[in-house]
Amino acid sequence: MFNKQFTYLLVISSVIIIFLFGLNFSLNYFNISDKGFVLDSINSYCEKLKNSSNKYIGTNQSKIWQTKINNAKDEYNLWIANIGLANSELRLGNFENSRKIINKFLQQDNLARMDEVSKIVTLETAALIYLKSAEYENCVIPGGSIICQLPIDQNYAHQKPNYSKEALNILSELILIDPENIKAKWLLNVTHMNLGSYPDLVDRDLLIDISKTKNSNNKIKFKDISVNLGIYNVDLAGGVIFDDFNNDGFSDIITSSWNPCSSMKFYLNRGIEGFVEITNESNLNKQLGGLNIVSTDYNNDGYVDIYVMRGGWLSEEGEMINTLLRNNKDLTFTDVTEEVGLLNYAYPSQSAAWGDYDNDGDLDLFSCNESEIDENQIPKYPSKLFINENNKFVDVSGNLSPQNNRYCKSADWGDYDNDGYIDLFVSNYAGGNRLYKNFGNNKFVDIATELQITNPYYSFTSWFWDYDNDGDLDILSSGYEYGIVKSIKSYQDDIDEDYSIKIFTNDGKGRFEENSKKLNLNKVHSVMGGNYGDLNNDGYEDIYFGTGYPYIDSIIPNAFYINNKGLNFIDETHSYGLGHLQKGHGIGFADFDLDGDLDIFEQMGGFYLSDGFTNLLYENPGNSNNWIGIILKRSNKKTIVGTKITLNCGNEIIYNSIVDNGGSFGSSSFIQTIGLNTCDNIVDLEIIWPSSDKPQNFKNVPVNKYILIREFEDSYKNIQFKVGEAIE
Repeated sequence: MFNKQFTYLLVISSVIIIFLFGLNFSLNYFNISDKGFVLDSINSYCEKLKNSSNKYIGTNQSKIWQTKINNAKDEYNLWIANIGLANSELRLGNFENSRKIINKFLQQDNLARMDEVSKIVTLETAALIYLKSAEYENCVIPGGSIICQLPIDQNYAHQKPNYSKEALNILSELILIDPENIKAKWLLNVTHMNLGSYPDLVDRDLLIDISKTKNSNNKIKFKDISVNLGIYNVDLAGGVIFDDFNNDGFSDIITSSWNPCSSMKFYLNRGIEGFVEITNESNLNKQLGGLNIVSTDYNNDGYVDIYVMRGGWLSEEGEMINTLLRNNKDLTFTDVTEEVGLLNYAYPSQSAAWGDYDNDGDLDLFSCNESEIDENQIPKYPSKLFINENNKFVDVSGNLSPQNNRYCKSADWGDYDNDGYIDLFVSNYAGGNRLYKNFGNNKFVDIATELQITNPYYSFTSWFWDYDNDGDLDILSSGYEYGIVKSIKSYQDDIDEDYSIKIFTNDGKGRFEENSKKLNLNKVHSVMGGNYGDLNNDGYEDIYFGTGYPYIDSIIPNAFYINNKGLNFIDETHSYGLGHLQKGHGIGFADFDLDGDLDIFEQMGGFYLSDGFTNLLYENPGNSNNWIGIILKRSNKKTIVGTKITLNCGNEIIYNSIVDNGGSFGSSSFIQTIGLNTCDNIVDLEIIWPSSDKPQNFKNVPVNKYILIREFEDSYKNIQFKVGEAIE
């Protein structure tokens, strides 16, 4: 049927065609001023992107392939065009059309006439179409989330199994032709899970064993209760802030979606009444798009504001302005981007970090942008550092030596050397990471190479944290695979170091040691989002990763690691019920029900319109360990971000916490919920406020309660929470 030498051109030609049409769109779409920002409104951006050939949501992509079908001169080009159309229809969510197209080529007489490579391409395409159809039918429904979290027994089998059965037949045929196809083997294992036949009915030679990740006898799993509490929305990749926006102590939820035609969502926590959506009332319905959102309090009024990042992964198509939204203290928000001086930067971005690097009491901003090199070898979209001067932001990027002109995916502030000045860690994809040491006087120098912390080469999510409770900040930098093969091999202990998680342990003397193997974290997970927090209240911070990459075949579980007292990390993904197979993005931790343990909210979904999923609110099942909850307030209009909390339980048992919003893709609550293990009396609670060298101490503090601590006051206050009433 086909000439084999030309079949190899299929994937390349398809990608080039899509890229060229997308590039043509991006070059002709925008009205760029000499200042470099987009003049078109967000609504206009939505419409033009939707009506373009953009490979994610552009409806013209199908029209292009249909034209090629109509103009095909031979059987080979007709096949190429049909495969392209089937993929486009899949991406746009037209599952029935996609199945009809591919079914013509699954007929045995057609397959028999194909060369080997053509058969592989056809069968891989067909398998993904049927797997996605099965997921959409069984999982993208209220309460369907549990069906898509590595169903390792028949209790989680698909109730509508026909599409999974068809996928199993296709994958079995594919593996006969291409027995070394690791991705096909993995998808076959997942399909058996869908059908409740894993592992018993999987051929021994094809079985990928995930049982070794079940390391405990834990029987109490986290449970998705989003639908029960009034949170249900199917959306694409995006961010989350899980925090208290009206200062009543009850953590609310605000999410975003990268889809430029979808608005942010605001779910107000009403206590025992659950959540109520107030998106329209809050003015957030006007805020479209946003691959990530991070929390801040840029004006130090004590209310959480929002910074929205747009354009990530989209290059020229992503030349969109990030937005700063001021909390008006009445559950509404105002766009102050122009007012504060941030309007003139339309760079593709999905991460930002807020910290008081000059110790003047207000939060400065580092915008982590996805820089590229243009045809003249000049960097486009460099990352930007802005100093906060009376709630106006001034670009001082020239103070970074060198400036970060790499493909930035994450940034984090932290005082790694305890010299009183916060430093900046920058995670770059396909480029060395940076650690900008803050020397004071607005001087930053990258010393990452000197300290040997530039890896992994393909970096993504990162953060500063004190995982071992020794009083100094360590660094986590997660690798990112644009695919799933290396992640699958990681289950078999075949680790590609360029893509694996790295943990840099601080020795307390300003040096680091890479300890991922020692700590059992030397894995590849394609980490998109992630956060950390003490989920079992033992006093040590645990990890939850959201995983995936844009294409449909990214069907791999999220990952959860329990921190074993700083000695190592234990993979408890499946024993805690957190191995969801859909793409995980923004993750935030907060004690939304005020019962003393951290719950999880995760923004789910991919980049294609067909790859939406329901967001998840995982309720913590609880444990017998003690805890303390702390709300901090300052009376001098200075930030609480960066406040150090040390809890001494006697007998040299020390727990440390630093106030921030957690990981780089998802914001956790600024309210501190700190696990204490078996500690039943805090002998000494020490607060060290940012830009202050005078500690504030409280003796013999009881546990298992929330308290309010104000700067300069000698005593703390027990809190009685009331829905809708601000804590003063």
